Amino acid sequence: MILRMRKATLALGLSLSSIVAFAQSTVKGTIKDAQGEPLIGVTINVDGKPAAITDLDGNFNLPEAKPNSKISVSYVGYKKQTITLGNQTSINIILKEDDKTLDEVVVVGYGQMKKSDLTGSIATIHSNDIVAKGASNVLNAMQGQIPGVNITQSSSRADGSMSIQIRGKSSINSNTTPLFVVDGVICDNIDFLNEQDIQQIDILKDASSTAIYGSRATAGVVIVTTKGGLAISKGTKPSISYDGYYGISVVSRMPDFQQSQDFYNYRFLKFQTYAGGISTAQSGTPGYEMTSGSYNQGMIQTVQGDITSPSVLKNRLASGVNTNWPSLVTQNGHQQNHYISVSGSGQDFRYNMGLGYHGIDGVYIGDKDSKISFKGSADANINKYVSAGFNLNIAKIDHKYASNDGVEEAYRMNPFMQAYDENGNIITNPGLNTILGTNGNQFTSSYNPLVYFENETEKRETWRLMGNIYLSIKPIKNLIFKTTFSPNYTYYRDGQYQGTLTGESINSATKATDREFSWTWENTLTYDKIFNKIHHINVMGMMSMEKSNTETESLNYTGVLDGTTWYNLGSGTYNANGSAPSSYTEYRMLSYAMRANYTLSNRYMATATIRWDGSSRFREGKKWGSFPSFALAWRISEENFIKNNTPWISNLKLRLSYGQTGNNTGIGDFAYQLTVAGPNYYPFGSTTYNAMRPSGIVDPDIHWEKSHEFNLGLDYGFLNSRINGSIDWYHKKSTDLLYPVFLPLEVGGIKMKTNLGSVLNTGLEASITGVIIQNKDWNWSITANYAHNSSHVKQIDGTGNNYITSNYSGNLFINGPVDNVFGYQWAGIVTDKTMIIPDNEIAKKKGFTPGMTVKQSNYYYTCYGWTEGSPIIKDINGDGKFTSDDERVFRADPAWTGSISTNLNYKGWDFSTTIYTKQHYWVYSNFYERYTDLSDRGRMRLNMDYYIPAGTLINCDGVNADGTYINPTYQQTTHYGSYPFPNNGGTNGGTNNSYWEGSNGAANFTEISFTKIKNITLGYTFPKKWTSLFGCSRLRLYVTVTDPFVITSYKGFDPEWADATLANDGPSQTTWQFGANIKF
Repeated sequence: MILRMRKATLALGLSLSSIVAFAQSTVKGTIKDAQGEPLIGVTINVDGKPAAITDLDGNFNLPEAKPNSKISVSYVGYKKQTITLGNQTSINIILKEDDKTLDEVVVVGYGQMKKSDLTGSIATIHSNDIVAKGASNVLNAMQGQIPGVNITQSSSRADGSMSIQIRGKSSINSNTTPLFVVDGVICDNIDFLNEQDIQQIDILKDASSTAIYGSRATAGVVIVTTKGGLAISKGTKPSISYDGYYGISVVSRMPDFQQSQDFYNYRFLKFQTYAGGISTAQSGTPGYEMTSGSYNQGMIQTVQGDITSPSVLKNRLASGVNTNWPSLVTQNGHQQNHYISVSGSGQDFRYNMGLGYHGIDGVYIGDKDSKISFKGSADANINKYVSAGFNLNIAKIDHKYASNDGVEEAYRMNPFMQAYDENGNIITNPGLNTILGTNGNQFTSSYNPLVYFENETEKRETWRLMGNIYLSIKPIKNLIFKTTFSPNYTYYRDGQYQGTLTGESINSATKATDREFSWTWENTLTYDKIFNKIHHINVMGMMSMEKSNTETESLNYTGVLDGTTWYNLGSGTYNANGSAPSSYTEYRMLSYAMRANYTLSNRYMATATIRWDGSSRFREGKKWGSFPSFALAWRISEENFIKNNTPWISNLKLRLSYGQTGNNTGIGDFAYQLTVAGPNYYPFGSTTYNAMRPSGIVDPDIHWEKSHEFNLGLDYGFLNSRINGSIDWYHKKSTDLLYPVFLPLEVGGIKMKTNLGSVLNTGLEASITGVIIQNKDWNWSITANYAHNSSHVKQIDGTGNNYITSNYSGNLFINGPVDNVFGYQWAGIVTDKTMIIPDNEIAKKKGFTPGMTVKQSNYYYTCYGWTEGSPIIKDINGDGKFTSDDERVFRADPAWTGSISTNLNYKGWDFSTTIYTKQHYWVYSNFYERYTDLSDRGRMRLNMDYYIPAGTLINCDGVNADGTYINPTYQQTTHYGSYPFPNNGGTNGGTNNSYWEGSNGAANFTEISFTKIKNITLGYTFPKKWTSLFGCSRLRLYVTVTDPFVITSYKGFDPEWADATLANDGPSQTTWQFGANIKF
C-alpha cells in the first residue's frame, strides 16, 4: 500500500512538473510577409508588453510564454495580428499588407483624424510618393498628385522656384500663397526640407478644414509632417538608413534657333526695301529690291561703299562658321541627394536623427545649389501622465548664380560671330567691325556672353532654423493638455559683384541681408471619448500667441578692391543711389480656436470649428476677425441597406461643408497708420532742406479679407477598396479684398489700399485609384486625377469699372479671370489668297461690299495699310481702329489639369511612372518677344517659318552699279509660312503693324497646353535572405529618369515656364538618377 502511494505521488509530481515546464517553455516563431520574405525588426508583444524582436531571418523566441498569453504582432505597413498561444511551441505568422485607404491618419491642424472620420476635403501624400518622383525639391515632387493643387515650375535655373495654388487664386494680391506648416511651425516655404525626411504631407483644401488656421488660410494649408520619434513603434531596435541618388542632367528640347544658313536667309530678306526707293507701300502687294548700299551693309562687305569688296557673311558661310552659342554657356548638370538617418526606441523613449546633403550643378555653367540639412526629433514618456519631446530642423543653403546678362546674350549672338580667336582667347565684342575685318560694317557691339560670366558674380547664403518643444499632460483619462513653443529663424545674405569688363567705368559690389525671427506659443486642451460604443466626441480648445520681426539692409559700394567682391566693401565708396534703406518691422497675433467632432455609430459625422485672430496690422476695433466652419458627413456604406444588399461597396461617404477663412497678406505691418517717407529736398526761400514727407493716404478702417466656401464631396470605394477615390465640387467667394484704388485729383490722385474687391472660384476635382492586379507575385495599380477651376473677378474698386494698366499683366476685369494677360490677338498673315469681305464698319467705309470676294492683300491694305506678308491683328468691333475694345482678356490659369500614375510590382521588381498635363491657358512669352522680333537683323532669332511672296529675291552674289543683281535667285511660288514676311520696307520692322511685336505685341501671346512624363522608375529590392548575410534589413537599387518627354506646340524652351523672364528662362532638362535605399 505504501509502495503504491509512493508511485502515485511520483507520477503526480512528474505530471505537475511537466505541466509547469510546458507553461514556461520557450516558444519559437517566424514572421514573414505574403511573398514569404522574412520581416526584420518586427515587435512581438506578449500580454501587451514588448517581449521580442525578429532577427535578420524573421525569427524570434519567447522564453516564458504561457498557454493563455495573448501574442500581438505589429509592423509598419502591415495589419496587426493577435493570437492566443495555447499549446503551440512553434508559430509561423504571415503578415498581410495594411490597406490604409480608410484607417490612415490624416493631420488636420492641431490634431489628427482617421481618414474615414473626415468631414472636410483633405488629401494626403506619403513619403514613398514624394521620393519616388526623383524631383529636385518637394513641391516639384507633389506636382500632379493632388487634384485642385496647381504647382508650376517658374524657372529653369538650378534653384528653379515653384509656385503653388490651391483651388485657384482667392485674392487679387499676387503675394497670397498657401500657408505652410512644418511640424506645427508656420513658415513661408518648404524649400529647406530634404524630401527623404518627410513622413507625409496633408493638403487642407476646403474652408471647413482650413478655418482652424483662420486669418491665413484663405489660399489653403499645406501641413508637412517630418519623420519623428512618434512614428516609431515602441521597442524598435536602433536602425541606420541611407537613401540617396546621383543623377546626370542633360539639356533637352532646345528651341530651333537659327543656324548659319537660316540666319543668312533671314538677314538677306531683312535688308530689302520697297522697290523704287519709296518709303510707303502703294498697294497691298509692293515690290522689293536689294540696293547696292543695303547689300554692302547686310552682307558685311569689308569696305563700306565698295560693292566689289568681299562679303564677310558669304565667306564665313562658305567656310562653315556656325557657332553654337547656347552650348558655350550650358553643360551636363548633376543632381545628388544623400540622407542618413538613425532611429530607434525603448519602452518610453523614441528618437529620429537625420543628416542630408542635396546638391545641384545646373545646366547653365556657374549655376549651383547646395543644401545641408539636419533633423533631430525625440519623444519621451516621463510617466503615465506626462510626455515631452522636440523637433529641430536646421538647413544651410548656398546658391551660386550664372550671369543673367550672359545667359540672355548667349541666345542673341548670331552663329556667324565667333567666341574665341585663333589663340583660344575670348573675343570681347565678336560682332564689331574690327573683329570682322571691315572698316565699318558690323553685326552688333554687344559683349560676348562669356565675358559677362567672367565679369559678374552672384551668390546667396541662407540659414533656416526651426523647431518646437512640447510638453503633454494627461491629468485624467481622455483629457490631454499640450503646450508647444516653436521658434523660427531665417537669415539671407545676397552678394553681387560687377567688374569693368563689359564697359563699366568702375566696379561695384552689393551686399543685402534679411533676418527674420518669429516664435509661436500654442496651448491646446483636447477631450476625446467614446460613449456607449456609438458616440465618439472629440473637443479641442486652443490659444496661440505669435510674434515676428524682420530686419533688412542693402549696401552698395563702388571701386572695391579687385577680387574681394562684397567681402571688403570698406575698400570702396558708399553709393547711396545703389543702396536700399535699412528697415525693421514686426508683427503680432493672438488667437483662440475651438473645434468639436462628433461621430455616431461610425456613420454620421459632424465637425464645427471657430477661430478668432487679433492682428497688429489693424487698428483697435478692427483687429479681430472670427472664422467659423461647419461640416457634415454620412458614411452611407455603413447603413444596413448597403451592407446587406451591395457588399461590393466598401466605402461611400457624402460630405457637405461651409467655412470662412481670412487673409491679411495684402498689406504691410501697421498699414492702418500713416508713416513717413523720403527724404526729399524742399526749398524755403534760397535754402533747400532735407525733410521727410507723409507716406501717402491710408484707410484706418481696413480689415480682414474673407473667403466663404461651400464644398460638396463624395468618397467612394468598391470591391474591398480595389477601386477608390473622391469627387469634390466647391464654390468659394472671397470678399473685402484689399486693393489700391485711385483717389480723386482733389486729394492728389494717388492710390489708397482699402477693402473693395471680390473674387469667385468654382471648381470640380476628382481622383480614382484602381488595383488592377493583386496576388502573391504581382501588384499593379493606377491612379488618375482631374481638376477644373474657374475664377471670376466680381468687384474691383466699388465703381464697377475694370482696372486696366498700360501693360499686358496686372489688369482686372469684372467677370473676367483673376489670372489673365491682356492684349491684341494675332489672327494670321495677309496672303495673296482671296477672302470674303466681312460685314463690318471699316469694310463699308472703304467701299467694299460685304460678301464679295477679293484678295486679302487688297482688303487689308485698303482698310488697315497692311501689305502681303504682314501680320493680321483681330479688329474685334470692325471699326478699323485699334483700342482697348479690341484687346482680349486671355485666361492665364489652366482650363484643367490632370495626371495618371501607375505602380507595378513583381516579386522584388518595381516600376512606376507619372504623366502630368496642364491644358488651355495663355501666357505672355518673353521668349517670343525677344526671339521672334523682326525689327532686329543682327542677332539670332528663332528659326521661323516665315511668309515669302512669289517673286521675292532670296539670294544673289552682289549688286552691280546699275542696280542689277549678280546670280540672283527668286522665290518661284508663294511660301505660305506662319510668321510675317521679314523685310525692311515700310514701318515697324517691315510688318507695317505696330501691334504685332515689341512690348505687349500680339505675337507674344500664346496658348499653352502640355503633357509631361514626369518620371519613370525601375527598381529592385533584394531578397532578405541575401541581405541578411551582411546585416542589412533592406537593400533596393533603382534608376529614375525625370522629364524624359514633353508634348506641346510651344516653340520656346519649356511650356511650364513659358512666361518666365529671359534671365530665368532656359532649356528643360532630363535627369538620369541612380539611387539606393539601404537599411541596417
